[in-house]
Amino acid sequence: MKKVIEIKDLSVSFTQNNELVKAVQKSNFFINEGECFSIVGESGSGKSVTAMSMMKLIKESNNTLISGHIKFEDENLLTLSEKKLTKIRGKGISMIFQEPMTSLNPLHTIKKQIGECLFNLNKKEERIVELLREVGIENAEERLDHFPHQLSGGQRQRVMIAMAIANNPKLLIADEPTTALDVTIQKQILDLLDSLRKKFQMSLLLITHDLSIVKKISDRVCVMKNGQIVEQGETKSLFKKPKHPYTLKLINSSPNEKKFKSKNSMIILKTNNLNIRYQLNSNSFFSRKNKFFHAVKNLNIQLAKGSTLGVVGESGSGKSSFALAMLKLIKSEGDIFYKNYNISKLNDTSFRNFRKNIQIIFQDPFASLSPRLTIERIIGEGLEVHKKSLKKNEVSNLILRIIEKVGLEKSMLNRYPHEFSGGQRQRIAIARALILEPEIIILDEPTSALDMTVQKQIVDLLLQLQKDLTLTYIFISHDLKIVKALSDRIVVMRNGEVIEEGSVKEIFLKPKESYTKKLMQSAFI
Repeated sequence: MKKVIEIKDLSVSFTQNNELVKAVQKSNFFINEGECFSIVGESGSGKSVTAMSMMKLIKESNNTLISGHIKFEDENLLTLSEKKLTKIRGKGISMIFQEPMTSLNPLHTIKKQIGECLFNLNKKEERIVELLREVGIENAEERLDHFPHQLSGGQRQRVMIAMAIANNPKLLIADEPTTALDVTIQKQILDLLDSLRKKFQMSLLLITHDLSIVKKISDRVCVMKNGQIVEQGETKSLFKKPKHPYTLKLINSSPNEKKFKSKNSMIILKTNNLNIRYQLNSNSFFSRKNKFFHAVKNLNIQLAKGSTLGVVGESGSGKSSFALAMLKLIKSEGDIFYKNYNISKLNDTSFRNFRKNIQIIFQDPFASLSPRLTIERIIGEGLEVHKKSLKKNEVSNLILRIIEKVGLEKSMLNRYPHEFSGGQRQRIAIARALILEPEIIILDEPTSALDMTVQKQIVDLLLQLQKDLTLTYIFISHDLKIVKALSDRIVVMRNGEVIEEGSVKEIFLKPKESYTKKLMQSAFI
């Protein structure tokens, strides 16, 4: 079988703060024509640096050293001039980046951005429409003048794919193409990439940390750790008989499932006919009618103390709106009972006494932590509002106890969020929620941006904390593997309504609704 590209002894190193960082070390692999080859590993393993080097998007400088050989069409890409590389990028090798919203220009229409990839072509608009149809964009002609913010995450990713295949490349590099997408959209994007690969006989390099994706579509795979390839081979063989301990660790990184159940039957949280509506802006200056979007419709749930309710559904199903309503961060109609108190009727001042009992951990720990505060200030900030009577030494002792519980060290307290990894930042967010000794914690996609092994660590931590402190969780996620690991009961939401509810076994083994079955099939469980 003919090789489309071959990498020999590729090394990339950076100098940061007078320290040498060896991002890629003596990497060797090849990709055959028409095959799907995957590079897997955790953040910082060198996956994306390898891919960027193959497009020569990383340039040599005083602080960056690149060596080795990248053979494509009998030439070493590392030695080519920028003029020659321009002819290869897009036509010979093309790339889909991880985050389509930041990769697409917010100021330009979809038509203009795809058109920029097409050179010397008559009937350019017809070709753009053809590409949009090829990647599964409905009503393609109507989308031409849309801007990226007018499209969903899945649609934006499809536009990126359309741009990447516009000139029929021989090799398509997809860098984490399904991160942060719903499970059904993930499956659609993966199926699309696989079908395009087969249809156009192009090779696909898939970069990911999700082994379930690799297992489904890859022919061969290589595993990277700390810039080195520790193992590579055929996908089936590698999953069946991994040789390296790190590969085995990645394969076994599925979160442990909940092994204990709370014996407490007290209902700690309950909703009666909860409705959430958002007012829409009227297009007409003279229109007096207010239009509303009904985000959550007649929601009724009950949550026992010490249990976990998993909330699943696609983007726009009402999951996050429901969570914000529980915290009274948005207006809602209906009743919300915390124990025997109807908190939905309380004003902000009256609710403040209850707020410490219901805390939230957000999806992106970096965005939710203030970059200007030290970790000590971030964790202790809530005490300034809810426990003003505490003395300074009491606050310090409480912070020390909390960081120990979440697996952090005392020496970290004077550092800032940017100095920590994603997993460490999420532990800081958990510590900030725990310091007020809440009874209920809402977890809104707390592991979506984390590596598989770090996800497992966070899930294990949450389970242990729940057992030790009798915490009650509402766990919102599109990652069904983690929902299965943490939850006692699950509600499935679609278009603001609960379409199915039941125990973990009922939902995963005997789903009743076709939509729930579709979610399960899309999750590769």
